[in-house]
Amino acid sequence: MTVSVPFELIDRSDLNLLQRALMVLIIRHSVGWGAQTQGVGARLLADHLSTPIDQSVAALDALVEKSLLQTKRIREGVNTAILYSVHPDLIERVNNPSVAAPAVLSAVAQERSDATYYLNLTADQSEALEAFALSQLAQNNLSSEIFDDFHLFQRSQNHRSFDWHAEFIRWMMREKNRRAKTAPAPMLEEYRATNEQFELTQYFIAKLAAIDPQFEAPFDVMSWAVEIKLLHERQNYALHEIKTAIDWLFSAKGDWFRPNVQNTTELRKHFKRIIAHTRSYRDGVAKLPEGVSIFDLLKKA
Repeated sequence: MTVSVPFELIDRSDLNLLQRALMVLIIRHSVGWGAQTQGVGARLLADHLSTPIDQSVAALDALVEKSLLQTKRIREGVNTAILYSVHPDLIERVNNPSVAAPAVLSAVAQERSDATYYLNLTADQSEALEAFALSQLAQNNLSSEIFDDFHLFQRSQNHRSFDWHAEFIRWMMREKNRRAKTAPAPMLEEYRATNEQFELTQYFIAKLAAIDPQFEAPFDVMSWAVEIKLLHERQNYALHEIKTAIDWLFSAKGDWFRPNVQNTTELRKHFKRIIAHTRSYRDGVAKLPEGVSIFDLLKKA
């Protein structure tokens, strides 16, 4: 099937390359002008264009503000999907050029909520969302309080969502844009790794280099150390536990899982699973119950 792209989208000078590519993809998936469609999700579009999800969401929201796209929340079972489709005003302008486009819908009207929604995350999914959010905040030099605010707000609104990663990216980008007027600050203190955390990061890097002659050390080791810091201080794992997990990964017992962990971001992502394996083995050493001393047992013998 051939799908036409209106001249308006080609001639407009206020669209960047990513926005133009997204419009073409959405028109393609809408299967022609005026067709009934539920729209396309941000993750599918980002995957098609091999573009980071945060950049895609920002570009899509800009197209919504320009009245070229509209958003729609569709209930899918117990979840809700946020989808993008061609704005009917654009279709009307293409079909009837003499018809003036109505005013842009207010941002408030776009943010609809349903009081019956509830944050539909299991404990593991919640941890995965937090890990994703903290990594994004660290990369953008933004405070982890942004995720805390996001989490509390969604809980208070009893929201459900089909894609919580995209929801958080949208929230983070709004906060980032709101703070953009101020001068860029140095790395936040909460992301500065201690000497012990930095040394543990270098230990992990040395382990990777030892098994892969072609391994290239990261240019910015501090960004790797941030992940160790978050594991230690945000997720409350002791440094000796992190080191034990690293040692397990590079032992014969952890060799099968090591390809999944190529950097500290993946280490933190999979850490709960890794530490469970290290705690289950304990190298076969029998351990006494808490509060029982070996000397007490010798006295009774």
